[in-house]
Amino acid sequence: MQVKVSGGGIGRAVLIAVCCLSWSARASSLVDTSFNPGSGADALVETVIVQPDGKILLSGSFTHFNGTPHAYMVRLNPDGSIDTSFEAHPSYRVRTMALQPDGKIVIGGFFNAVGDQPRNLVARLNPDGSLDRSFDPGTGASGTLGVAIDGNPNPYIFATAVQNDGKILITGNFTNYNGTYITGLARLNSDGSLDRSFDVGDDLNTWGRSLTLLNDGRFIVTGWFNHYNRADHSRMAIVNPNGSADSSFAPNFGDQTAVYSAVPLSNGKYIVSGHSENIHKVFEQDIARVNGDGSFDTSFVGSVNDKTEMVRLQSDGKILLCGYFTSVDGTQRTSVARLNADGSLDDSFKVNVDNYAWSLFIQPDGKILVAGGFNTVDGYSRNGIVRLYPIVQPEDIVPPSLLVTTPAEDVNNISSSALTMSGTAVDSNGVASVSVSINGQSVDVTGTSDWSATATLLPGT
Repeated sequence: MQVKVSGGGIGRAVLIAVCCLSWSARASSLVDTSFNPGSGADALVETVIVQPDGKILLSGSFTHFNGTPHAYMVRLNPDGSIDTSFEAHPSYRVRTMALQPDGKIVIGGFFNAVGDQPRNLVARLNPDGSLDRSFDPGTGASGTLGVAIDGNPNPYIFATAVQNDGKILITGNFTNYNGTYITGLARLNSDGSLDRSFDVGDDLNTWGRSLTLLNDGRFIVTGWFNHYNRADHSRMAIVNPNGSADSSFAPNFGDQTAVYSAVPLSNGKYIVSGHSENIHKVFEQDIARVNGDGSFDTSFVGSVNDKTEMVRLQSDGKILLCGYFTSVDGTQRTSVARLNADGSLDDSFKVNVDNYAWSLFIQPDGKILVAGGFNTVDGYSRNGIVRLYPIVQPEDIVPPSLLVTTPAEDVNNISSSALTMSGTAVDSNGVASVSVSINGQSVDVTGTSDWSATATLLPGT
């Protein structure tokens, strides 16, 4: 392209600007680029849930999102932009969230206040993020079971769940709720008081990790415990509505094992995930399917080489998982993968995640939100949160057509010594890298699809 320019002291000049573009087609990427969180979270995103209106709640240990202060919680619009109508002010890390039908949000974690009000480890927010003062936990949860298997010796709530009757389940590492001795698991009334009709006796002997509601009013609790209410229930128990354990379910995951997540199957079996550090592992694959009595279903062939933080079930029966692993069934998969119903690796689902993932949420439209401590997914900058398609989209496999525009009017900031040029260079996926040469000078480029470049004018040009 020839551009005529003029500048003080140099008269008229003709500069030759050559723009060389290169691109890498992301033909197999599952990343949904219509969801753009900008620079994302500045630290770990631990939990992601989607509201009925499509807005997305994130919580974790981050203090900023997309460059703006949003400590420990933020709500996004469906396109990934920040929903500025939501402002929450927990004092510290929010580990878990549960959404009520009225739009209120139960949160649990490591905090001791929300705004200027004391709230120890558990609170409820209004739909706009403000504190719901009608939920009063008193002194809340406190005390520690004296173990730090998860790396944090402080008391915390790790999971919350809202039952159909409005009562609230909490589990984690605590020994007291508002002055009542209770360890690791409790049920609250909708006003935040302890539900004393829920009699769990001696409760969990160490911390709880996850809660999963079942359709019949029972629920699953998982964690590090090996006793529930004095009975043997290794790392997983199914709890009746009155707080007693279902004695017909008696799993044994072995020593030095934690169960992090569990989902029920329609045939009465369960997919479970977690981690085992014992060299003589019982739960050696970090993912398994267990029968209705708690025994291992040996027909399930899944095998993961490291911690599996969460499993979720798609409507077609395929199993999504995330965690710290780097291989599944001996095939390279980092942090996110999908299994077929029998546990074998689903080769059609592959994403390149650069670090660990903690949480999954399947949207009603089938798209998958993944949260964690990663920074890039398939080369896209996605700090802590990404949205994936469940299958490769047709437009993702169309070879991109490059569009290059650098009209004369985009040449600007002309001085006696320098020239700045700008323009656009995008392919059909919105991805391109740009290099610019001005009068034979290779110059640095700022940006990719929208770029600008500045070069020093040569003497005599």
